[in-house]
Amino acid sequence: MNNNNLKTTITIFSMLLCFSLFAQGPPGGGQGGRGGGKGQQREKPDASEILDKLDTNRDNLIDKDEAAADKRGKIAEDFYEIDTNDDGFIDLEELKDSLNDRKKPKKISAKKIIEEVDDNGDETLNELEVAAKGKKALFENFREIDTNEDGELDLEELKVFFKKDADDDKKSKRKKRD
Repeated sequence: MNNNNLKTTITIFSMLLCFSLFAQGPPGGGQGGRGGGKGQQREKPDASEILDKLDTNRDNLIDKDEAAADKRGKIAEDFYEIDTNDDGFIDLEELKDSLNDRKKPKKISAKKIIEEVDDNGDETLNELEVAAKGKKALFENFREIDTNEDGELDLEELKVFFKKDADDDKKSKRKKRD
């Protein structure tokens, strides 16, 4: 192979290599100069889109099993807070309200916590149940919440704790404003 053929072959190879690299686009799957740059992200879905995606049986409600199918897990994780009427389903209005209230602290229902965490059905929570369900705030404050010192958290003890917790949040927000 003569010198000119070698140069031509190397040049063609280099061009093909460059074309294949640039055809793939920028790293990370961005759109480069085509309007979909790094700073732009897809808008978050609204409540009706979320309901449509998760409502597999098409009854216009999200039940606990349908919420569990959410890949992000946020609906299932916050199910009892979103289901404000305690009917065991999330409807479109509840979903809209939860999306609009993301910046506000969620009201925690002591009854819902017991339903979610109570494995043995005695309507009280012991330290093992609380730890197993990953309820960090309850676990860390267990002794403080258990005012009658029976080793169980009952509905009234939880109500007092969550009311106190909500009141403390309100006080700290007022201090920040002042």
